[in-house]
Amino acid sequence: MANAANLEPEGAIRLRIDLLSGEGRELGDKNIYRIIDIKPKQTLRKLHDSIFSAFDRFDWHLHDFWFGADQPWVYDEMPAKGVKRYGVPDELETFPDDFPCIDSSRVRMLSLNLKPGDVFYYNFDFGDDWWHRITVLALDVPLHEAVRYPLLVEKIGESPAQYRCWDED
Repeated sequence: MANAANLEPEGAIRLRIDLLSGEGRELGDKNIYRIIDIKPKQTLRKLHDSIFSAFDRFDWHLHDFWFGADQPWVYDEMPAKGVKRYGVPDELETFPDDFPCIDSSRVRMLSLNLKPGDVFYYNFDFGDDWWHRITVLALDVPLHEAVRYPLLVEKIGESPAQYRCWDED
């Protein structure tokens, strides 16, 4: 329910983050996912930080979120019209000028006008391409005062190592 004084949701947004692929491996059939609650006023950058931690990552890399795409981006193809990309603007940007990266630290979850059932994508590490599908499960999930958000609610499946051990055969 929205607070009449500021017309902003009072609850958290609940998201399911499924790991789809990474390091050239398809992982969608492995049932590896996390459930995260995030406050509407928190940013996509905060969501990135939470996903980073929830999947046991330790080495920071560039990342981006893709809205309006019906699948993770294929490198040889120009993204479809209407797709928006949020992340860390990079001075070495390889995308065409008409497909900029919007700074995720300036985009609040509330501004995305999410609805239950909406799907968007997240890519971490542009070399290893850890692709995730994010599904909006619910809005207005009750908040708890003594809890820090974003909140990891559920962790299913073991996170693959961020880097495979290069010494193994």
